[in-house]
Amino acid sequence: MKEVQSMNKKLAFTLLCIFSFFYILNYLTPMAFGDDYVYSFVWEGHSMFVPMSEQARRLSSFHDLLASQWSHYLTGNGRTISHTIAQFFLWVGKDIFNIFNALISVLLIIEIYWCSEKGKVTFCLEVKKLCFITSMLWIFSPGFSPVFFWLSGACNYLWTAVLLLGFVLPYIHKYYFMKEKVCHSSLSNCFIFVLGIMAGWTNENSICWIILVLSVFVYKSCRKQETEIWMLTGLIGLVIGYAFLILAPGNVARLHAEVGQTSGWLDIQVIKRNLKMLMIVFGWQFLMWYFNLRSLLLLSKSAITKQTVNVKKELVLVIVLCSISFCMSGIMLFSPNFPPRSSFPGTVLLVIAACILLRIQHGYAIELINLSAKRLLSVVGVGYILISSAATFYGFYDYNIQVNNLLMSVQDSAKRQKDTIIVNSLVPVSETIVKLSGFHLLFYKMSVDEKDWRNVAFARYYGIKAVRMID
Repeated sequence: MKEVQSMNKKLAFTLLCIFSFFYILNYLTPMAFGDDYVYSFVWEGHSMFVPMSEQARRLSSFHDLLASQWSHYLTGNGRTISHTIAQFFLWVGKDIFNIFNALISVLLIIEIYWCSEKGKVTFCLEVKKLCFITSMLWIFSPGFSPVFFWLSGACNYLWTAVLLLGFVLPYIHKYYFMKEKVCHSSLSNCFIFVLGIMAGWTNENSICWIILVLSVFVYKSCRKQETEIWMLTGLIGLVIGYAFLILAPGNVARLHAEVGQTSGWLDIQVIKRNLKMLMIVFGWQFLMWYFNLRSLLLLSKSAITKQTVNVKKELVLVIVLCSISFCMSGIMLFSPNFPPRSSFPGTVLLVIAACILLRIQHGYAIELINLSAKRLLSVVGVGYILISSAATFYGFYDYNIQVNNLLMSVQDSAKRQKDTIIVNSLVPVSETIVKLSGFHLLFYKMSVDEKDWRNVAFARYYGIKAVRMID
């Protein structure tokens, strides 16, 4: 009994530490010049890159939120779920967002844990594995800070990843336990249908591959007469949600806006630039890809694999996860724009695959990584996490102070009703700090042109005529 209480305290303390880590960095992250300020207003029906009008109206009610999202769906893009979440938090305040976003970050880590444990939802969580998952996300996520701390970015990638994993969790459980009935009520069937719509209505480069894999899985289950109704309703909901996303009239407007900032859609220069980014993403994740692929090769030659059906089932899932991860990032070659954060859904799947392989290693006493290599990687990993975390905290704190001083200056000037407020550019942290942080820092900058869309949104937000930033 004492051991159980000790483990529960240790688990609670670990979860509190993880929550605190994310909460403090969220707290130190100011609203970003640009998207966060634009989405604080009712969507006006034109490209984000076109400055908003003087009549722009701040969000102040659920009616405003619904009206904004309807306009956004028709003229902005199809990501209604994520942008509804973003605009809600921009309306109620970033202080509230900081708390919920830290909680969602912890939930994502727990969902990854559950997915890697055969889809079993349990609260008997191993502390070491939770720390491992958190570390893998920190080390191997290109664009970690835009995904976890930037308000608009978090709602588009972190929150939608939680929705998607919550949706696929019962499918993973069913994959391992085909004879077991997962859901027993019509209410569950309706719930997963709605969850499927929400999960499908999230991310353009991810959901199509999930639909493909789940379609094959459901088809094979039907042939074996092991299908449950929720499996079909969930898949139908996912397809409907993805159709709402892809067929949104606003996606056409967004495509034109993004293409207008590049040399053209499918232009060879765009593909070359995206290929360079793809190589950066795969290079960033090289060790995780190496471990996953090498482990698959070793296990495919293992005598235990040939004798154990369960291990074969595990390997098939790992192969599927790695393949989907590759496709999620690979399809971005043909996108007009490829920010590193777009690879985050694929990164999550790679982490799940790595956790499954480590569980196989432990469960079947197969050496996928030898003890000396494990110790070396542990020492290097812990050292990297400590140094990069310290540098990231320093950089975020420095920017937080500068942005807060800027806001105080702007608000004071607004009270004195100056026509155009001129502010100094924020002083960037040293290049050494940027590198030591593992490139986890966010950067804040407005334009020297007071008519720039970012400057205009900022000015409208604080009720001033105009603002421009000088070096």
